[in-house]
Amino acid sequence: MKIRVKVYGFLIMVAILAAAWHFGSPYLDKDSGDPSADASQEEKPEDGAIPVELDQVRQGAISSFLTSTSNLRALREVELMAQAEGTVRSVLAEEGDYVREGQILCVLDDRELVIRLRLTEEKLAQTRIQLEKARIRGQKAQVQIKNTALELDRKERAYADDLVSEEEVATLRYQIAELEHDERAAASEVREFTHRVSELEAEIEQVKLEISRSELRAPFSGRITLRTVELGQTIRGSDSLFRLGAFSPLYADVHVAEREVRLVRPGQAASIGFDAGGAESIEGRVIRISPVVDESTGTVKVTVELVATNVLFRPGAFVRVDIRTDTRENATIIPRRALREQDGESFVFLVRDGVAHRRPVRLGYQRDQAVEVLEGVAPGDSLVVAGQGQLNEGAKVRVTGPSS
Repeated sequence: MKIRVKVYGFLIMVAILAAAWHFGSPYLDKDSGDPSADASQEEKPEDGAIPVELDQVRQGAISSFLTSTSNLRALREVELMAQAEGTVRSVLAEEGDYVREGQILCVLDDRELVIRLRLTEEKLAQTRIQLEKARIRGQKAQVQIKNTALELDRKERAYADDLVSEEEVATLRYQIAELEHDERAAASEVREFTHRVSELEAEIEQVKLEISRSELRAPFSGRITLRTVELGQTIRGSDSLFRLGAFSPLYADVHVAEREVRLVRPGQAASIGFDAGGAESIEGRVIRISPVVDESTGTVKVTVELVATNVLFRPGAFVRVDIRTDTRENATIIPRRALREQDGESFVFLVRDGVAHRRPVRLGYQRDQAVEVLEGVAPGDSLVVAGQGQLNEGAKVRVTGPSS
């Protein structure tokens, strides 16, 4: 009996609570059942305005560019080869060093060449002495021939008068013949020693050249980009020892489509950077345009020279090259993030008196985050740059950010 009373009492309590919930009760708060619903209702503005961020249409300069990529190259870069054989005695330059034209980079052991030079110079000195002696003998023979010829002339006149014998005349004639032979021999020695002197002088020049080649010098001013030689290394002729590059100026060779190359001319300004809109960029200018079209690609090579220098820009660096083809000084410019597109149509949202208005626009030049508008807006108009996704024509808006 007691159990039945308890069951009936529980059922009556449940019925009373259910009725109170359905019809309302001062003891129960229906709003407290769903806190998230209250939060969403509080966030939603009472007037239904959509929060947006605004910016203004401005007037300024904007340019059009032809954009391409390239690897920077140096004015010149060469490998310096050994011109002599020997052991490396000293290395005087390292990778990254700036060297001037004619500066010694490394030196080979030249002691053997120096000894060879001294021996050749001694041989030359001896040969010159022998040459001088041969000339003296020739001159002496000429004088003796002249004097003996005079004596022979007197003897022949005396012989005609029967004052001397025929034997004396014959003896003088024999002496002249011997002296003429000595003169010819001396002349032959002079020619031989003269030739030998020339050979030795040429050999000395050759040895001096080889000694000079034992010193590897920079052919032009630049930076050492690679060193492959080591102290004490035995090298042969034509071994690569260094790589030298002239970094100023640097060049970028870009390839422009044939239909667009008509917009490019020598002297045009260019911008070279590591990426689009990057902080690190440097000025350049077009210096050459190839007169031919590459048949395989249909492009024309355009060479851009970097005007200034920057340690971040090095040969081999991959860069973006923008060649300026035109500039409009008083263009109507909007931020790129204000631009929307739907079904191939570009449009923006203008805000006037707290109401959004959709305006189709015709675009011109585009550069980084700036876009030129040819039709559709005017300088000073307020544009929606954030929150456009919820907007329709005539929607009420509420500015959440500063309007600039």
